[in-house]
Amino acid sequence: MIEMRKHIRKSLSTMLSFDILVIVALVFMLALGFLFYQSRSIIRQESIEEASHVLDNTALRAQGCLSEVETSTRNILWLVNQCHDTDSLLQFSHRVVLLHPNVNGCSITMESDYYPLMDYGFSAYSVRMGDSVTTVREADYDYYNKVWYKTPRQRDSACWVDPFDDFNAGTLSSPEMIASYCVPLHDERNRFVGVISTDLSLSKLNQTITSEHPYAHSYCMMLGADGHYFVHPDTSKIMKQTIFTAVDPKEHPDIIALGHQMTKGHTGHMEVNINGKKHIVLYRPLEGTQWSVALICPSEEMLRGYNRLNYILVPLIVIGLVLLVWGCRRIVRHFIQPLGQLARELRQMGSGEYKETLPHSDRTDVIGQLQNSFCEMQQSISHHINEVQQHIQEDERRAMELEQATLQAKQASEQKTQFMQDISHQIRTPLNIVNGFAQVVSDCYELLPSDEKKEMAETMYVQTNALDYMVSKLLTTAVIESQNTISTNDSVACNLLAREAIASITSWAPYTLDVHFESNVGDELTITTNRQYLQIVLTELLFNALHFTQEGCVTLRVEAPDDSGVRFIIEDTGIGIPSDKADLVFDKFTKLDMFTEGLGLGLYLCRRIVDLMGCSLTLDPQYTSGCRFVLKI
Repeated sequence: MIEMRKHIRKSLSTMLSFDILVIVALVFMLALGFLFYQSRSIIRQESIEEASHVLDNTALRAQGCLSEVETSTRNILWLVNQCHDTDSLLQFSHRVVLLHPNVNGCSITMESDYYPLMDYGFSAYSVRMGDSVTTVREADYDYYNKVWYKTPRQRDSACWVDPFDDFNAGTLSSPEMIASYCVPLHDERNRFVGVISTDLSLSKLNQTITSEHPYAHSYCMMLGADGHYFVHPDTSKIMKQTIFTAVDPKEHPDIIALGHQMTKGHTGHMEVNINGKKHIVLYRPLEGTQWSVALICPSEEMLRGYNRLNYILVPLIVIGLVLLVWGCRRIVRHFIQPLGQLARELRQMGSGEYKETLPHSDRTDVIGQLQNSFCEMQQSISHHINEVQQHIQEDERRAMELEQATLQAKQASEQKTQFMQDISHQIRTPLNIVNGFAQVVSDCYELLPSDEKKEMAETMYVQTNALDYMVSKLLTTAVIESQNTISTNDSVACNLLAREAIASITSWAPYTLDVHFESNVGDELTITTNRQYLQIVLTELLFNALHFTQEGCVTLRVEAPDDSGVRFIIEDTGIGIPSDKADLVFDKFTKLDMFTEGLGLGLYLCRRIVDLMGCSLTLDPQYTSGCRFVLKI
């Protein structure tokens, strides 16, 4: 992708073609997208209207079944109101079921006190059993508390009651679920005297509603007033579950909204997500009932014809865009081809190549005039740029030299000032101590106890040794800096020299730490070097280790791991040196802590001597318990 973008930016013809293509494609895609959107909306609306017709037909068929039950009930109602004797009621019940194939059963039930000679009451019941109709007087059971009797009595009006199971042990009952149309009966004084209930088989209603569906995976369902399923492809849900059962309102608010719309008796359609797929659900109530029927159609199937167009239009769009790119690029390249040559020549100017003169053009158009103008401009610029570059280079060289000289002078001044302050302090301190003790001894010698005299003498001895050590170090540094080489012709015994260095440092230094000596070489092992300067290096390294070690010990180790040389290792358990300061400690006048004693010359002097002798002195970075210096000869 990055390479393609670079190529587009480098090629003017490609860039112009790309810009033209973007504009044309944008307009084309917007127009096509608008048409697609409108087409999809139209097709979706037509599919919804077609499904709505199917739902209306389904509702009409269901309404036809309900109307047949209602009509059969009303047709017999006037006869029942005219004649209330038990035999007539049995005949009326039998006649309703016999003459109407869609009626599953009919019961005419009178109030319990309507017939004074009967203890419980009377109910004539007829039910369809296959091709025959059976009529009986129902056995005494609590049918006055059944929903098909209580509901019309309470409402005092004709109504449909929700489907129920009519099974009653020891009585004649329907073998399947039924829905009943119930009409209250009144006498001449308009008193309630009973109920005529006509039954419709729920399976019959189910067959009527599900007999037609417009799409392969579409289906119908019917809900009751409380959302119970009366008709549904999944028979395990019928009368056992509602549309709200096991539905999370947060995850499926659309199903909850659909349930409320249907139970309230509304008509319409809405998009619902069922089992992870989008469906269009059309719903409407059944007149004269509290039930609602719905047609569920998968959105994918409703728009299947529209979606098939995408497989044709997408390749056509891609081919059209490719042809458009090819045509635009060829046309644009033809018109701007001369600019390519001018661009290549101008790139040479941009890279600083002004010596080659651009060729003049015979063209009289804008591009030819541009090329000739650049040719004249190049000759003028080339001359001036050469002069400017020479002046810049000279100024840069002088500025760099001046900056380096200024920095060196500043560093030298700072080091000089710091060194003078440090050495003044380092010399003044022991001199003041010696001077003070000398004055005390001179004035009060006879009065001082012998132990105090001894302690003063030792202190003065230590301070004079410190002064002698500093002066000696300054002199040695001055001598070493003036030399270019050091002679290495002395034959030196390694162990003997190490012991002498330990003895010299412990004989006068005011330190109480132990200095251990370890060696894995024999006393007869000798090396050819400069004895004096090697002892100065070992002594200085030991002094430095003792100076910065408060607890533990200092160790001088002699090793000869192979035939290539001998290593003197000075190791301590002091404060150590940070890894980022390891190279700075060998610079002149460098002190990691400006408040400690010393001139900052010890390690510099050691490294200078070692370099002149052709040896190496390094700080071991792997040792973390203090400092470990390795001198290899």
